[in-house]
Amino acid sequence: MCGIAGYIGSSDAVSMIISLLLELQHRGQEASGLAIALNRGSISVIHSKGLISDVFNGKLNDEPSRDNNVFGGIGHVRYSTSGGYMNSEVQPIVLGDNNFKIAIAFNGTIANYDSLAKEFDIKRVSCDTIVLAELIYRLAREAGNDVVEALKILPNYVVGGYSIAILTSEPRVAIARDPYGFRPLAISYIGEEFLFSSETAALETLGFSSWKEVLPGEIISFNGSSLESTKTSVSVPISPCVFEYVYFSRPDSVFNGVSVYIARVKMGEELASKAPANCDIVIPVPDSGRAAAIGFSRASGKPIDEGIYANKYVGRGFIAPPMIRDTISKLKYGFVKSIISGRKIALVDDSIVRGTTLKSIIKRLKHAGAKEVHVRVASPPFKYPCFMGVDVTSREELLAWRMASIDDIARSLEADSIGYNTVEGLRKAVGIPSICSACFTGLYPFQGIDIEDLENMFIRW
Repeated sequence: MCGIAGYIGSSDAVSMIISLLLELQHRGQEASGLAIALNRGSISVIHSKGLISDVFNGKLNDEPSRDNNVFGGIGHVRYSTSGGYMNSEVQPIVLGDNNFKIAIAFNGTIANYDSLAKEFDIKRVSCDTIVLAELIYRLAREAGNDVVEALKILPNYVVGGYSIAILTSEPRVAIARDPYGFRPLAISYIGEEFLFSSETAALETLGFSSWKEVLPGEIISFNGSSLESTKTSVSVPISPCVFEYVYFSRPDSVFNGVSVYIARVKMGEELASKAPANCDIVIPVPDSGRAAAIGFSRASGKPIDEGIYANKYVGRGFIAPPMIRDTISKLKYGFVKSIISGRKIALVDDSIVRGTTLKSIIKRLKHAGAKEVHVRVASPPFKYPCFMGVDVTSREELLAWRMASIDDIARSLEADSIGYNTVEGLRKAVGIPSICSACFTGLYPFQGIDIEDLENMFIRW
């Protein structure tokens, strides 16, 4: 999972892109960057490890953002799913020469990047982003420096998921979603201003309420005056990632025409019917468990209260690098003893992946005087790795995979009980015909490829 954004227009491009990226910071906390193209054909880039505020503080005045020759640019916030954490590539990545240059930013994972590197003799194989960028550049050169033609045939080569932005020295910007539609992407086009973002909420926050979601397999290009749309010829079942609804996306975003917030509330309602809890009060795990807890409270008739306070300054624990996840789980939450003490609690969370954070929360709830803690989870047991944009590529790191039963999971977390939503309940809550729920079912949408194939082809450095 990452966040991508871009702006072409008459306003300050750098400021607009940074504003969009700030609205997408929840999608990536490891690194940030942007690339700016000038009308005369050059591309400049700033990127570094750190949050938006770290990378761009004090640097705006050094950039050509207020130059009338600025065409526009693209930006990225990184959450690495390949390439490791200490040596991961920072995006956007710039490739090419004075004749043709491109900058690429993408959200997703390319599972077969190692085999692609061997097939196309790509020497730099530190992560899937480098291989994807090299592949697109070579396909574009073969098509007469046409990145749209490269994006049309890209799905014939890659196994995985992507939403991608390409800035060229022509200048032009091209964006695309893979034909499965795993990851979100939306645009706003008003007059001569063209914006795109991984989430609709970022566009709306900046005042661009007239937006459109990019369709699965759709490719949109803009050269500053003409907007063109085409599609890849690859036909596959549309399978948007259900985890975008469960956790990743902001609650004020829309994905595939579905309100993320409403979907989460419905998950809580489904959860209450499938796994009721003998409790005095419902307490959400903030922040992504809050909407599901509201639904659980409504459907169960149990009161809801904010017994846990989330520290806004330590970031999202799930997407934090492994070496600091334990620290974040200890520092992120504060507990309101007057709400907790002496009560039976239904603790509602969006999901359990590794269990690191939740175990710490349960322990501290009991330390604060909770009589009982009954964990209720808005999604099913997370048992299988993801190869389409989530940093979970091994079954061994998943709590539900390691445990033999639901009771074993409860014991490992030191909870009094645990109850999960079902896959059917989750699909009902989202309410669209087809979603990818491979992380819960182990059934991947790639024809003829199973979990063993994906684990074998994907290298996690």
